[in-house]
Amino acid sequence: MNDVILDVRGLKKTYREGDASVEVLKGVDLTVRRGETVAILGASGSGKSTLLHAVGALDAFDAGEVTVDGTPVSGMSEKERGRLRNAAFGFVYQFHHLLPEFSAVDNVAMPLIVRREPRDAARARAAEVLEKMGLGHRLTHLPSQLSGGERQRVAVARALVGRPKCVLADEPTGNLDGDTAAMVFDRFLELARTEGTALVIVTHDRALAAKCDRTLTLAGGRIEEA
Repeated sequence: MNDVILDVRGLKKTYREGDASVEVLKGVDLTVRRGETVAILGASGSGKSTLLHAVGALDAFDAGEVTVDGTPVSGMSEKERGRLRNAAFGFVYQFHHLLPEFSAVDNVAMPLIVRREPRDAARARAAEVLEKMGLGHRLTHLPSQLSGGERQRVAVARALVGRPKCVLADEPTGNLDGDTAAMVFDRFLELARTEGTALVIVTHDRALAAKCDRTLTLAGGRIEEA
């Protein structure tokens, strides 16, 4: 079995507006192995979010290649990229993006329901992951009834519920105070490792990054060892 889950080679991305253009990614190389946790540090505007969106098949890139579990992304149709995102990736953002009218367990079950898995099985798996995130007592609560840290733990559970090959996290604790951020991130790491899921997190927080297996820096449009 190939140990590499993500292989990025020569990735380039330029944003154009009128006559102006800004080359954000200038040839990024990145390899992530199964179950590995990787933090990417970088200043604001360095292209961290752009990189995650390209790697996660959310945005197109101008040159290079992203290969997910041996399958190249370039050349895929939008429908094929959608299937890849649902099957291979989980996503966590700085803001939780939970559906306000659904309970915690139904928010977490949503990716499985989108896959047309039976609702009862999807909710049972969602409850299992929420329990592991310390939220077994909050299954039926709406997002408005949860604290900020609890909402973000629900978002983490939703990213992991489908047993993705890799979770891409964009400043996942950036909206939380220091103690809450550390607690949420520790549970995130523990569950990702238990599930055998690779994790790529972009963050400005060096203390959180230090808890990952490997720390990289995105600077000048390229990746370097931190």
